[in-house]
Formats: sequence, structure tokens, C-alpha cells
Amino acid sequence: MNDFKDAKRKFEGALIPAPRRPARRGGRALIRLVGVAVIVSLSVMAGRIASQYTRTWEPPGLGHGLDVPWWISLAVGLSIAGLIELQLSRYERRNAHKLKQAHLAAIVEGSSYAIVGQSIGGTVLSWNKTAERLFGYTAEQAIGQNATELMVPDDLRDEEQQMLSGISDGTAFAYLWTKRKRANGTLVDVAVSISPIRADDGRLIGMAASMRDITDLVQAEREVHDLNAALERQVAERTCQLEKTLTLQTAILERAAYAVIATDVSGTITLFNPAAERMLGYKASDLIGRATAMLFHDPDELAARADAMRKEGATVNTNLGVLQARLARNDPDTAVWTYIDALGNRIPTRLTLSRLRTRDGVNLGVLGIAVDLTEQLKYEDELKAARATAEQASAAKADFLANMSHEIRTPLNGIIGYADLVLEDETLAPDTRRQVMRIFEASDSLRVIIDDILDFSKIEACGVTLESKPLYINELIANCASIIEPKADEKGLKLIATARATPPVLIGDAVRLRQVLLNLMNNAVKFTSAGSVELIVSCIGRVDHLVRLRISVADTGIGISPEAQKGLFKRFSQADETISRKFGGTGLGLAISQRIVQAMHSELKIESQPGAGSTFYFEVEMPVAERLDIERHDAQVHCSRSAKILVVDDVEMNRDLCKTMLTRAGHLVDLADSGATAIAMVASRSYDLIFMDVQMGEMDGLEATRRIRALGCVYRDVPIIALTANVLPEQVERYKAAGVDGHLGKPINRAELLACVARWIDGDIAHVPSEPLAPIELGSEPDHPVRDKAALEDLRMFASEHDIAGFSEQLRDTIARIRTQWPHHIDAMKLDHEARTALGATAHKTVSLAGQLGFKQLAAACRRMEAACAPHKDIPDAFAALHAALDNAEPVLDAPSEVV
Repeated sequence: MNDFKDAKRKFEGALIPAPRRPARRGGRALIRLVGVAVIVSLSVMAGRIASQYTRTWEPPGLGHGLDVPWWISLAVGLSIAGLIELQLSRYERRNAHKLKQAHLAAIVEGSSYAIVGQSIGGTVLSWNKTAERLFGYTAEQAIGQNATELMVPDDLRDEEQQMLSGISDGTAFAYLWTKRKRANGTLVDVAVSISPIRADDGRLIGMAASMRDITDLVQAEREVHDLNAALERQVAERTCQLEKTLTLQTAILERAAYAVIATDVSGTITLFNPAAERMLGYKASDLIGRATAMLFHDPDELAARADAMRKEGATVNTNLGVLQARLARNDPDTAVWTYIDALGNRIPTRLTLSRLRTRDGVNLGVLGIAVDLTEQLKYEDELKAARATAEQASAAKADFLANMSHEIRTPLNGIIGYADLVLEDETLAPDTRRQVMRIFEASDSLRVIIDDILDFSKIEACGVTLESKPLYINELIANCASIIEPKADEKGLKLIATARATPPVLIGDAVRLRQVLLNLMNNAVKFTSAGSVELIVSCIGRVDHLVRLRISVADTGIGISPEAQKGLFKRFSQADETISRKFGGTGLGLAISQRIVQAMHSELKIESQPGAGSTFYFEVEMPVAERLDIERHDAQVHCSRSAKILVVDDVEMNRDLCKTMLTRAGHLVDLADSGATAIAMVASRSYDLIFMDVQMGEMDGLEATRRIRALGCVYRDVPIIALTANVLPEQVERYKAAGVDGHLGKPINRAELLACVARWIDGDIAHVPSEPLAPIELGSEPDHPVRDKAALEDLRMFASEHDIAGFSEQLRDTIARIRTQWPHHIDAMKLDHEARTALGATAHKTVSLAGQLGFKQLAAACRRMEAACAPHKDIPDAFAALHAALDNAEPVLDAPSEVV
């Protein structure tokens, strides 16, 4: 213990260097020495004086006195004074040393650094307050302990040993980052500075370690390191992404099938990809930085475009200025241009120009993407030729269908008409009435089937129109069963037809629903040799006035394999080729039924296994009919007055039938058997309404109508209604073009005939003119949908579905005519005055037609085209916009869901 205290004392003494003596200390010492000397001198002098008046001191045993010289007394006094001064100086140095120690100790104790003094062996000799706070040991606990064991973690002992060895060699360590252990066992990040402490003779007697808590600094550095790592990672990822993007862009440019050409602001070529090299025959190295795009532009074409823009009031420079002016108007700008390759060949291209800009808007030049239209135009020509051939075949087919429709419907008209007249006889026996009613209903169903079969365009387009009238479900089921029952009886089949918990009267299309049920029941009887056929209509749910019905037709027939079911609802498809030979049929019935069911927002489905029979079913929602609905739909149509009507038909049966129906309703009827007779009768007397058969011998109904309209103003307002089986869309438009006001299909339905009379006589038909569309300024880009469904629904409010179908067909014809007479690849600027006038007139006619059908985009493009066809107008932009609108409208027009 004494050795520790001695070492501590030496360490503390060495820790505080000896104070430097102030300069004034030598003066004070000299004064002090002079004072002592004066005192001594006075003492000597006093001794001398005393010796003169006193006896001489004789030491014992000497027998005589000792006479002390004065200088000896002086020397003794000086010696005593020196000893006194020495003692006083030592006392002063000791006090100064203690004062310095106290001052330094205060600095150490108040330091923000943990300062630990250690002996050479590592024993803690001093431990300041900051060390206590940092490590959790008090000075009493720490002093005397081994510093390494006290503070150094086990895994850093080697590092500590190396530092101690370095201190022994005289090396000082400054601000070394490491870790130290606290009293609670946790580690703390510190910055350590260690300095050796030496004695006055240079011996190493210990070391002083100052430590600072750098936890926050280490955390900040760690965060900075993490941020730097994240930044480096982001930079690496971004660099990799940019490299991939550059590689992708380079690959796109090099492998693109279209020419990509870029120029700087002066027009000099800066990019010329391989596709451009192949198209134009120039090498990129020969053009980049050396030539402009004017090298391969047609100068005459540029001059013509410039002149056209100047006529519109634009200021246009020649050559490159034309492209810049177009970009100033539209960016990007797409137009058809002519390129001239290195060999002088002319290449039609679709060129899209756009400006190249930095993010802050600095103009870098122009980018051009050119597509060679040579092959496309070739294919289009071939396609047009093929389309013309197909249209000729389609026209021939339409004529065939029209003629066949007329021939079939004419006798059917007689059956339905006379059956209807017979039913009016109140004296008919019940059995006879029932039989005639079956004739009437079966004939009416046959009429519906013929309508679907012969109206080929309607079948192809799924254009089934449903009526909303009171539907007596029990009567409908009984009617279907009565029609099918004879066939079932012939094969010995049990026929079951029932309705389960269904409301008695619904709102729907009874004719279409009966068509589906009869088709399914006919098939069931046809493919069932023994057992039963069952029609079940059941109500499976009801919400308010809306019911959901499940309608199924089940049989015990041959069944259908899962593979054969896949094509069951396709046109002209049957489960097996042998079926057509064995059972007959065209395979069209299920396809028609499926489309009718789809029009009811449902789906016809099947459950079947070979040899186990089949069940065809579908679910459909129908409103429950209110009393007001029943009264309104079932009320007989009456005209407000007796009308004078002329019926023109070359078939006597049709004339008599119409006359009977009309006269029983109270109208006066004249008959004419030819168009010439009708003209003479109209010229000699007045009529309120004319029913005109279209297909007649010497003069057809259309020619007769035109001549009647030519008789004068009085005859132009007489309503003329076409009686014909030709109700294909193109025929309807022909009738209207000849002056026919409407048409009535054959076979003639009495209710429809009388309703037609009432409408025309009572003036219920409103002629609603097409609302003119707002004009479009040249160069504008109207934002219209390809087709506006709302406009189409508005059209349905005053036009029949046949009319709308006719409008659609007329629009198709117009589109085809525009593409044929003015194809998109021609140079519209080179159209002469006559061609421009014709194009403008066609565009004018198309505006109303397209607008009524809801093709707003096409209507706007046609109005723009019409305006551009005026003299001194720039036609290419409007021409390109027109063809773009045609490209958009044509697929929608041909889509099954869009055709009515």
C-alpha cells in the first residue's frame, strides 16, 4: 500500500511540472539576503562593542579568554542568514507547487473529457468526474483497479496492449476511436488520446488517458456511411438503368422497321438509323453532320405545301421552313410525304415530325419517324379489289335474299291474312276457331323465323330487336304445346308444359320467346324417339315488380357429348354430320335462339350426356305487367277519321287482303294492279295515303313513286308507304331515295297496318330534322368519342331499327366510296376543282348520317373536310384526319354489338 501511495505521489508530482520562478523572485531574494546580511552585520558590530566592555570569555579549562574576530562573527551570521533564506525559498516553492496542483486538478475535474491517470502497470491513479459519469464508477471504486480489466472489452485487449507497448516506446496516441466498457456492462464509443508521463530525469512513470464519448458522432458517421452507401447504390442502379435504357434505345433504333431521322435546330442530320439507310440508300456516316433532310424531300411537294399554307395566311419559308411551319401549327405533325432515295425512286411515306426539347424547354431540333407506305398501298389496292368483289357478291346475295323473301312471304301473307279474317267470324265452331288460331299463330311464328333466316345481315350482326308488350305466359306455353303436340303424338311422346308460380302477365316479346321455345321443343321432339318432352317455366326470384324466370326444355332423347356441345350454338352447326342426314335441319335454329336469349341479357345453356337426354335452359328477368300496361298495349288501334286509301299491288290476293282489313276499319279503299294505273288514279283523284307494292311487273313501285312525286306540289305531300318483303337495309334506303315515306313488311300484320294508317292520318309521325353540328375550325383537333351511344339512343326514339340499319349500311357505302374514290395515299393537294367539289359534297352528306348514328368523331372530320375543300384551303391535314376517323369508325360500325 505504501508503494502505491508513493507511486501515486510521484505520478501526481510528475503530472504537475515545477512552476517557473517569476522574474521578480530574484529581486525579492536579493533584498531578503541584504536584509539578513544587515542583521548579521549589526549583530557582529554589537558583539564587538560588547566585547570591549565585558570580560573576555574564557572557555573552561583554557585558563584565558577567547577573543573572536569580527569577521568570524560575520561569516557565522551570513551562514545563518543563508540557511534562513534556503528554508524560506523551499517553503515558497512548496506553496506554489500546491497551488499549481490545485489549479490543474480543478481543470482535470471540470474537463468534459474523461481523464484517467495510470501507472506503468496499468493501475488507475486518478479518475475525474467525467470518467465517473461516462463509465459509472466512482473515483474510490476505480482508483487502484487495473484500467484494462476495468474498462477495456475482452475483444479489444490486444489493441490496448499494443497501445501500452507503444507508450512504453515513447509513442503517443491521439484521438483513437475505440470502445470501452461501462460499469453496467454496456459498451460506449470513445475517442482515446494517451500520452506518456515522465519524471524530471526522463523516466516513464505513468500515462494519462483522455476519453470522449463519441456515441452521437459514431451514429452520425454510421448514418452518413449508410447514406453514402445508399447513394452509391442508387447511383449504381441509375447508371445500370441508364445503360439498359441506352442499350434498349440503341437496339430499337438499329432494329426498327421504320426510318428514324433527327436534325439539329439548323436542319443538319444528327441521327440516321439503319432502317433509314435501307429506305433511302444513303449511309449514315455520309449524312450525319454533313447534310439536311432536304436532300431526300420532294422540292415540288414542299413548294406546293408552302403555297397552300400561304393561301391560308401563314408566313412560310421554303424547304425546311415548311416543316417548321407545320410543327408550329401541330406538334407532333403527321402527314403523307414523298421521299426520293439515292437512286431517284419516289417513296410514299407517312412522316411524323415532333420537336426535340430538353426538360427545361430548350429546342434541340426535330425528330422524324417515316414509314414506307409502298407495300401497304399495294396491299390496300389488292384489298380494295377483293372488297369490291366481295361487295358485288354481297349485293348479288342481297338481291337473291330479297327476291326469295318476296316469293316466300307473298303466299305466307295470304295464309296469315285470311286466317286473321276467318278468326273475326263470330260463328266459328270452337274446334274450328282453335284450328284456325293454330294456323294463324304457327304462320306468325314461321314469319318470324323467315325474318331471321332471310335477313342475313341481321343474323350476322346479332341485331335482334325485342318488343315490350304484355306477355301472357300461360297462354304462350299452351300455344307452344298445342303446336308441338301433334308431332309428339305421332312419335308417342309425353308432352308436358307447365308454369310454376309465375305471374300471369309479364312485359316482354312474346313472338321472340315463342320462337325460342318452339325451336327448343321442336328439337326435343325431333331427337327423342321414346319418353317425354317437358317445358317448365318457373319463377326463381322476385324483387319488387321484376321476376326472374328459369325456362327449360328437357327431353329423354339421344343426348349430346361434351365435345359436340362446344359448337352447338354456332351457325350451321350440328352435333354430328349424320344428324343432318337423319333428322334434317340447317343447324341455324340454336344459333338464332342463342342470339335472341342474349338479346334478353341471358345465355342459353345445356346439360346433356349421350343416351341420357338433354336439358336446354336459360334464366331471364322480366317486369310484371301492370293493369295500365295491359290496357295500353292490348287496346285496338283506331283512326280518328275515315281515310281514302289507294292500295297498289300486282297480286290480287294481297290487294283483296289489304282492302278487307282497311274497309272493316272504316276506310275507303281503291285498288290498282300496276304502277301505271296507280299514276293515273292519283292524277285523277286525291288520296290520304298510298300503299305501294315495290316489286311489280312493268313498272316497279319505286319508279311509280318517283313519277307521282313529279306530278306537282299537291302530290309531293301524299304519304306513300312501301309494301314489300324486301326489308334489307339497302332496300330501305332505296325506297326513301325514290320518295317513299315508309315501309310495311310482308306478310302484312293487321294491327301494324291499321297502326300505320292511324299514324299517317292522325299526324302522329313527327319529321325531326337533324340538328346541325357546330362548325369546326381548320387545324383544330376535336375531342369526340368514336361513337356516342346517347346519340344512337336518341335516334331510336324516332327511327325504326330497320331505318338505323339502313343508315348504318349507307354509312358503310359512303365510307367505301370515299376510300375508293379518294384513297388516303393520294396527294390531296393535287385534286382538281371537280374532285374537291365532289369530295366536299360527299363529306357534307356524311355529316348528318354519321352524326345521327352517333359517330361524332367522323361527323366532325367530315365537317372539317367539307370546309377544307373550299377554294384556297389546306386540304392535306383535313384529308388525313378524315381517313383517321374512317379507320376508327369502320371497326365499330362493323362490330356485331354496334349494328342494329
